Amino acid sequence: MSETKRIKDQLTRAFEGGAWHGPSVFEVLAGVTAEKAAAHPVAGAHSIWEIALHICAWERIARRRIEDWVPMEVSPEEDWPPVGDTSEHAWKNALNRLKLNHVALEEVTARLDETRLREVVPGTPYNVYFLLHGVIQHDLYHAGQIALLKKA
Repeated sequence: MSETKRIKDQLTRAFEGGAWHGPSVFEVLAGVTAEKAAAHPVAGAHSIWEIALHICAWERIARRRIEDWVPMEVSPEEDWPPVGDTSEHAWKNALNRLKLNHVALEEVTARLDETRLREVVPGTPYNVYFLLHGVIQHDLYHAGQIALLKKA
């Protein structure tokens, strides 16, 4: 199996399921209502909804860094997008965007030539390999936060 296929597999496991550690991002989000997603049960902590938007943002940023191959700044609003409408419909739309954005990142990863993994991402001190593994780690870190918030 090629390294890009292994990375894509790990992206899938972290986001959709099948990881050895426990629930993936989408598994931990299953059954979360808009009301629960918008709640702030822990003072000073982000909501499940805010975390979901943040995961979506960084998967999109990673994809854009690979596809556009130009240095890019990330604004605070792009890093942690604000939650506007907190209706059930808006939550379903947010989850759909999250899923579609993840699929797009997987597709970009699957198309990567192995040699691209060693290339330093413009405007950063790290290569594509490090970036993609960082996305996996980021997804799992926030899946753990969501799991705790669901119990709060």
